[in-house]
Amino acid sequence: MFIGKRGQISFYHYDFTAQALSKLSRGFDRDLRDIESMYAQKLFSLSNLRDCFEAIFPELIRFPSLNPDVLRSRVENFIKHFEDQTSEER
Repeated sequence: MFIGKRGQISFYHYDFTAQALSKLSRGFDRDLRDIESMYAQKLFSLSNLRDCFEAIFPELIRFPSLNPDVLRSRVENFIKHFEDQTSEER
């Protein structure tokens, strides 16, 4: 998805699910607001977020700065929050 252009350089988003996982791993307030906005715009699905996390989970041990259990908790909490919201809207 094209974002913008500055001079000769063009900027694109490529993988919104990977961006969401990255932002969840950082966990800053701005990152969380970004992810909520991305989800509201339907740029990724909760099921894809869950599936992608499960796919990378076994490899997270290679990244000592990431705590896989903390990231799992953040992913699960994000998904639960929006699944609960969807249930309430029905």
